Order: sequence, then C-alpha cells, then structure tokens
Amino acid sequence: IRSWVFSPHTDAPQNVLDVISTSNSTDEADKVLPDTQLWGLPYAYFAIGDGTGCSADHFKNIRLVFNIAFCGTVAGNRFFGDQPTEAKMFNVNNDPIATCDAYIKSDPDALNEAYWKIKGLYVYEREMVTKTEDS
Repeated sequence: IRSWVFSPHTDAPQNVLDVISTSNSTDEADKVLPDTQLWGLPYAYFAIGDGTGCSADHFKNIRLVFNIAFCGTVAGNRFFGDQPTEAKMFNVNNDPIATCDAYIKSDPDALNEAYWKIKGLYVYEREMVTKTEDS
C-alpha cells in the first residue's frame, strides 16, 4: 500500500492532474491511467505479502479515515511555521508539539467547527494478473 499527499493541489505531478481531468470521460480511450512511477516518493509505503510480515488477508473491508490531528508529529511539527503568532504566545520550551497542544488547550471551543476542504480522494487498485501455463 502506497499513499501520496499533494498539497496544494497544484503541486501534484502532471500524470495525477491528467488522470483527474479525464476520470469522468465516457470514452475509456480518453482516460489517462495512473503511473505511480511518475509521482515521486510516496508519503507512506506498507509492504504486504510473502516475506513482509504482513499478509494480504489483513486488509479486508478497509475504511479511509481523515483525522484532524492538530498537534501530532506531522501537524504539530509545522506549528511554528504555520502559526507564528500563536507559537510565540504559547511557546513551551521551543517544542512545536507541546506548543501546539498548549494553544489548543487555551481555547478548545475555537475549534468546534474545524473542517477540511478536500478537492479529491482517488483510490486505485492494481489489477491482479494470474499466470497460466500459456503465459
């Protein structure tokens, strides 16, 4: 399993933009197929299958969850750069995650209506090809 994050949307590789712009085409010949070799290094990669310690049978009925984790190791590490005024006001030992936590704790009601604006989520599944004696 591999995942990529392109933000802002304009930073996406051209192949991704072409796939998105042709995804609603009624003519299959007009659709551009995703080519992950052109997308750069994945944000996350999880090896699955024989020899990986993670068998494919663990992945059934999967749900995608969007988690608004304001101060985790990914989001919190950006707090000083993304929120410089708040970072100065709530600075805790120059620790971006602790500072972010202090900011959130100072007025949790300010985040009652926090949301994401997601332009798109696309899931692609590799086609499984079974070898036969003829191939």
